[in-house]
Amino acid sequence: MGWKAAEKLIRHWKIVRGDNVMIIRGKDKGESGVIKRVIRSQNRVIVEGKNLVKKHIKAGPGHEGGIFTVEAPLHASNVQIKDPVTGYMNLCLKIELVIVASPGLEYISR
Repeated sequence: MGWKAAEKLIRHWKIVRGDNVMIIRGKDKGESGVIKRVIRSQNRVIVEGKNLVKKHIKAGPGHEGGIFTVEAPLHASNVQIKDPVTGYMNLCLKIELVIVASPGLEYISR
């Protein structure tokens, strides 16, 4: 595929190969799959069996030509990691706010 390098790269990746993700944008929206490959230079991921496109390959020495179905990369912002325990998407991050009043008191968690 002729994808160019991304202008703004994602610095801290939360998605790695083997993660179970749900597609939140595009033609396969709402479907889930496993990450097959992460392309960090383009901010893209390939999900097994999703975002299938037809690719025309010319015959050459050592291989046949024809029309093949291949998995195209998705942008990393179009997938969301599913919780491995519950199987649901992580819609928001749980943020724990800890307030320490004084050294003698226990902390309050909200």
